[in-house]
Amino acid sequence: MTAAELAQAWSNVERAVAEPAKFPPGALDSSVWSTVAAGKVSHRQDDNGVIGIGVIPAGRAAVWLAITDDHPVDVVSGLTQVAWRGGWAQDKLLYQRLDLPWPFQDRQWVAQSRTNLALAGSGAWERAWTNAPDQLTVARGLTDAAAFDAALAIPESKGSWITVALGSTATLAVYQASVRLGGQLPAGAADQYAAASLPDFYDSILNDARSMSHRYVSNCVQPDGEGHPLPCFGD
Repeated sequence: MTAAELAQAWSNVERAVAEPAKFPPGALDSSVWSTVAAGKVSHRQDDNGVIGIGVIPAGRAAVWLAITDDHPVDVVSGLTQVAWRGGWAQDKLLYQRLDLPWPFQDRQWVAQSRTNLALAGSGAWERAWTNAPDQLTVARGLTDAAAFDAALAIPESKGSWITVALGSTATLAVYQASVRLGGQLPAGAADQYAAASLPDFYDSILNDARSMSHRYVSNCVQPDGEGHPLPCFGD
């Protein structure tokens, strides 16, 4: 798609997204759409964290399942995660622990992830998450207790995916995240890493989305961005 077509697709949902969205990205100027039209992931980093904007060449249903997947095909190296109280695109709690190289202490957190149904009918689907520190002690029984006890709880993790369908075979995806690792690590360290990793991250979502053609083929009850069950692929 051209930069003008991408800008128009976003303009169609921008007003609806601005207020009900949990994490609206703010104004996206023409330079963003030029970058995205060239097949790249545009990004910026500010006090609110990192924002990525890109096109994933897969249908929105598959992308939605990929970004909510409990066990993605491309797993981040050193990341342990366990979902409970829901799974995939349902409201859920997700324990995550990141192994850091010595001498840094491993980090852990619980993300409370849910779909923003206030955007129903807007043309945009948002999946947002926030840190749930009150649930962290519950997660100890779901993972390796020694690794849990050795890890440090992070003070902040929040963000969202906002997706807009671009026809049936492409999805405009806006990713936002703000993470503070705490301890002796600089406040912006996680955001800097996330910004540098965005192209690979978007590629991993694409790989996971492509896997849905043979993974999401039975017991198809996962809700879409408006709360309706997504049909099985191939139906």
